[in-house]
Amino acid sequence: MTGFAVWGPERVGELLALTRTRYGADELSVDELLLSCHERGGVVLGADGMGAVAVAVGRSDDGALVASVRLVVTHAPSPEDLDPLLDAAERWAADRSAARVVLGGGLPFALWPGVPVGSIVERAAVGRGYENGRRWTSWRVPSTFRAEPPAGVTIRRAVRDDDVTLVMVAAAASWPRRSDEIARALEHGTCHVAVASPGGADTVVGIATHSIARAGWTGPLIVGVGQRRRGVGRALLGQVCRDLMIAEFDEVIVGEVPDDGAVAFLRAVGAAPGESFVALERPI
Repeated sequence: MTGFAVWGPERVGELLALTRTRYGADELSVDELLLSCHERGGVVLGADGMGAVAVAVGRSDDGALVASVRLVVTHAPSPEDLDPLLDAAERWAADRSAARVVLGGGLPFALWPGVPVGSIVERAAVGRGYENGRRWTSWRVPSTFRAEPPAGVTIRRAVRDDDVTLVMVAAAASWPRRSDEIARALEHGTCHVAVASPGGADTVVGIATHSIARAGWTGPLIVGVGQRRRGVGRALLGQVCRDLMIAEFDEVIVGEVPDDGAVAFLRAVGAAPGESFVALERPI
């Protein structure tokens, strides 16, 4: 990694300016960059006059060590200019025994859910042998959207200690892969929980989160398997939209769309297609 040095948090302003210039991501904040690039063992490797790359290593669902490249940005606008940056990230990951490298997404708190389709990052990665995986389109939901919960279900912001505990227990039992993101939303007060009380005991039937790594973007929005197609998801999304309308967002961005069922749900609430992403990775 000749010529590269670790850019600490004190250089986040420089990294933010570079990101806004090359990605047009004017809505990104210093706090969001610090979270995605420096927390959870993340490091930013930079070279003056060349650019910077943010990478971290963590465990994937299958237990393997995986490197997640959360941001790569160059001073020059061509795919070839990204090669030294990706070289640096891959070598750093190899030194930490990572089994593979994932671009975008991959680990909690990513700035983008995948690699933007048509970007220089996609072109550079494909040229380096990264494999094209699933492609999907994000969706934009008008922040004016609202929906009432079905009978027997109450939705509230999870801020009371008992609700926070209820959500964390449910996440650990049913959605462990999303526990870190849910915990972050609970800390920020951006987690809504849908509760049913059969027999008098509160039971979590769904959760919705937002503004974890990116303000205005949804985080985990999950409805329990036995509670789907009842309107729980619509009501939870409506609460997220209410929060973000109050924060003066015109739209809510749903960046992670896992399947056709999710697409049908989003169309039904009046969402419009947004930016497209692709999952890219390669073994080390």
